Amino acid sequence: MVNKKGLGILAAIIIVVGVVFFVSGGNSLFLAKEANNTVEAAVTKDCAGTPWFVSQEKGFFESYGLNFVDKGQIPQPQQGAALISGEINVYVGHPNAVINLLQSGAKIKGVAVSESEPINQSVEKQHMHWLVKEDSPLKTAEDFIKFKEENGRKVKIAVLSTGTCADLETNAYLRDHNISKDYYEFIVLPDAQQEVALQEGHIDIATLHPPFFNKAEHDGGVRILWTSTEAFGSAAGTTLIVFTEDYIKKYPDTIRDFVNAFKDSERWSNSNRNEAGEITAKDIGLPYTSNVHWYSPSGAISNVTKEYLQKWIDAMVIDGQLKKDEFKVEDLYVDTFKDTWKENLPDN
Repeated sequence: MVNKKGLGILAAIIIVVGVVFFVSGGNSLFLAKEANNTVEAAVTKDCAGTPWFVSQEKGFFESYGLNFVDKGQIPQPQQGAALISGEINVYVGHPNAVINLLQSGAKIKGVAVSESEPINQSVEKQHMHWLVKEDSPLKTAEDFIKFKEENGRKVKIAVLSTGTCADLETNAYLRDHNISKDYYEFIVLPDAQQEVALQEGHIDIATLHPPFFNKAEHDGGVRILWTSTEAFGSAAGTTLIVFTEDYIKKYPDTIRDFVNAFKDSERWSNSNRNEAGEITAKDIGLPYTSNVHWYSPSGAISNVTKEYLQKWIDAMVIDGQLKKDEFKVEDLYVDTFKDTWKENLPDN
């Protein structure tokens, strides 16, 4: 028979064991809804912001129990470094940006597809527009040669940064039209500043994403010289949702929640383009409805996606940024989270 003192000791042991189980042994529950389910990212006030803005406005993050923390305006070219340092947990980037990080030794992997060029190729849904002033002498790629002869300088093409979609796809387009780099140069300039720079003559071509090509075309005085589909086909808009290998190993359930929420937001944006544009314009500070990117409905890294990724790798080899066979498609992603992919939906 246990006396009162013994019962008291037993009760204390049960309480201690319960606390230990809750904090350590039962940490899958505790961490999954606290530490694990916090995702930090940098939301920039530009074309990349739409799924983040929509997720917060429409409650997609909350619907999966995610605590989303916006780390603020980290410029896109610096977000890869922020991911590696742990300042943010997730990064969305084009294949060449991901490869550049891998080249630097970063241990990262894509887990799903975010943006994708639409198969129907309607101009307003394409990833980028290359714009010139309405009275520009540049009407075809062949005009680059005459431009240099008459002006004594190269054509100035603005790009958000180098090592992204803008410069790689510009090179691809002009290479296909037999225009060498002797006839053009890149000027690094944020999308938001390119329209004014174009109108004032500081650049000859603006390379713009939505919502900024939408704004420039709305304001008038410009015309489209070429588009991303003309430059790079259906591979042009491809971006990957990327996490570090360490985060993938530690928090796989959080990544599943994030991908499900983020892709729900992107599919909603595809289906509600006008409202998604209104939300984006409001958060960026534009005076009228914006255009937005097109997103892969499936999110799947499918055989079609692998063909697109290979095209980016091949272009980097041609540009001299990679050695042949230095990277293969499988180096860029894992299929650990294929349970979040909607493989019954189209890739574009």
